[in-house]
Amino acid sequence: MNIELYDFEKKLVTANNQTPNESPSDEEINKKYVAGEARVITENGSIKLPLLNGMFKTNNYILKPEYQRRLTWNNKKRSKLIESFIMNIPVPPVFLYETEFGVYQVMDGLQRISTIIAFFNNGFKLEGLLEWNELNGRLYNDLPQKIKEGIERRQLSVITLLKESAKNSEQEANMKKMVFERLNTGGVKLDQQEVRNALYPGPFNNLCHELSENDTFRKLWGIEVSNTPNTFQLEGTDVELDDSDVESDDVFVESDDMSISNKSNNKLFVRMYDVELVLRFFAMRNIENYNIQLSKFLDLYLENANKLSEDNLEILRQKFITSMEKVDYLFGDKAFCRYVQNGEKSGWTKPQKMIFDPLMLAIESVGIDNDLSNTSKERNIAILKNMYENQGDKFNGKKQSKLDIEERTEFFITIIREIISA
Repeated sequence: MNIELYDFEKKLVTANNQTPNESPSDEEINKKYVAGEARVITENGSIKLPLLNGMFKTNNYILKPEYQRRLTWNNKKRSKLIESFIMNIPVPPVFLYETEFGVYQVMDGLQRISTIIAFFNNGFKLEGLLEWNELNGRLYNDLPQKIKEGIERRQLSVITLLKESAKNSEQEANMKKMVFERLNTGGVKLDQQEVRNALYPGPFNNLCHELSENDTFRKLWGIEVSNTPNTFQLEGTDVELDDSDVESDDVFVESDDMSISNKSNNKLFVRMYDVELVLRFFAMRNIENYNIQLSKFLDLYLENANKLSEDNLEILRQKFITSMEKVDYLFGDKAFCRYVQNGEKSGWTKPQKMIFDPLMLAIESVGIDNDLSNTSKERNIAILKNMYENQGDKFNGKKQSKLDIEERTEFFITIIREIISA
């Protein structure tokens, strides 16, 4: 395997920057505390629920900053929140960050705020209510007057991290990362990429989001390119209302498999796994330096790649797009799928990360210069299927070490060389 890295890539993940810094002395720690570092200044308050809609129509309140997760709540979860307000059950506070004086971003509470705004805009019908099941199937406008009056009296607790918490932009970025990392008040545990998205915002992270929208990439992973259902407008802000669960019901499911359906209920999209896949494509090009836990490896790469110049980012953008086109020409929608022999249930799995990593490494390693537009996908897929039938034991989802990835990469290199030499 031979991956030709650009010069600027070679320093992104090295043995040196994987080594932790020396521990500071007690004296240095005391100085840090006295100087007031890593301490936040907060302000507590509350907002009446009907006022949220108007607040987030202004430029003073930013509902969805770049580090926020995508919306994951379905109707039942949203309805449960509304039922809590009906019953006056305490709801965890939301957290805002004052980016400028009088300008606030939602750090934690996107799901709750979006739910409340959607409800008052008749964006969904209540369902799955237990204590107030007689309200199931009703929009806000359909509720009895007393119920509406009760909800309108309720308030959402707000904790605001004031601008004074940070003395400069660097401290502000670190403060937001530190606080967000510790927040988990929304009831749904953040997945690694959602946390990573919050902790390491920047130009390269934005590029990963942009490339996750690439049509070829989405086609190969079964994510619809458009037709996102159920949105309502907050004067220029699209808020998705996902009415479906994100659970997978695949036949050939391992821990590494992802659900394939439309964008709104595709787990790849909802939990930012699609963005992680783009990050993995770039990080795995440095597989020679992959000697730590994968999540830390991806964290480190993302943090360092955010410092790249616009010209270097453009080079990486074109590398990703070209590589996706090559794998599409070769294998089409079977590219990241695995053929499984299981009697009458034999067939192709859904796309898998453990196929994605080595196949993309093989594409890069072989260095395909041929015009692949006229290649026979049927023949290529037949060769791929035959290799899986004879050497499928290499693909055990529990084996994800550097050696396992390299062995699988050689598996695909053999296939690609056979195809392009014909």
